[in-house]
Amino acid sequence: RIGDQVLVERAGDVIPYIVKSLPELRTGSEVPIDYPKNCPVCHSHLVKPEGEAIWRCENANCEAQVLGRMIFHTSKHAMDIEGLGESTIERFYKLGWLHDISDLYRIDYEKVASLEGFGQKSADNMKAAIEKAKQNPIHRLLHSLSVHHLGQKASKLLAAEVEHVLDLKDWDLEKYQTIKDVGPVLAQNVYNFFHTEANIELLQTMESLGVNLRQTEADKRKDVNVDGPLYGKSILFTGTLSRMTREEAGKMAAEAGASLASGVSKHLSILVVGEKAGSKLKKAQALGTIEIWDEAEFLEKIRE
Repeated sequence: RIGDQVLVERAGDVIPYIVKSLPELRTGSEVPIDYPKNCPVCHSHLVKPEGEAIWRCENANCEAQVLGRMIFHTSKHAMDIEGLGESTIERFYKLGWLHDISDLYRIDYEKVASLEGFGQKSADNMKAAIEKAKQNPIHRLLHSLSVHHLGQKASKLLAAEVEHVLDLKDWDLEKYQTIKDVGPVLAQNVYNFFHTEANIELLQTMESLGVNLRQTEADKRKDVNVDGPLYGKSILFTGTLSRMTREEAGKMAAEAGASLASGVSKHLSILVVGEKAGSKLKKAQALGTIEIWDEAEFLEKIRE
């Protein structure tokens, strides 16, 4: 209720997570929350999926969702198309140039060059960024499709299993669940996506526009370096590293033979801590079985 006092914990080292409300501390002035029943953009009825706190608009043609999918598609951890940020996509959408993500690959660059605030150089840079993105590994493409719960890690796992993205339309639900870390909810979401004809047509259109849908070397399952200094170890990074991002550190650890863990447990071998390490460090210390390294020690170990 509005006005409730709540119990909060620090989740994932950063996020304030509300564990529960404290009804025993209510004074009577609290107001029940009146959740919206309809999408504020398309006015479709909102749905609250079981086990989730969020009410969702399930209208795939909702303007906010169409824009959101295009904005996410071009973002850094998806297709990473520089020069096609949120404001530019919104502007092109209002001009009627964009209707779905495939339209991002058939932009008229002459029109872009003539727009106020752009010019020929901006148009040329945008074209170069889009042409580069067309050759992305398919794990980036899969992540960019806005399939609910399909993150970067699961996208890489799926990309390693197929020669072509559209091979996924031939999978049954059980096959999705044979992939490590793909649970029943994600399996159902991906299955539904690839068994929707409009999505298949979208991907076929993108391929006809030059977007790569075939597995690349970057997508293939990497052989574990059995001679690496961290072979047989599981490793996790927490806090802010000073010399690299956690993603870069993860790649270095994998090259040294380690497997990347998703959380602190009794199965974790090493926790590498940066600045402002939080709950993961405390949990590792409490378990007492996990090696705790700083960034310098990690770099030293992988060079051995």
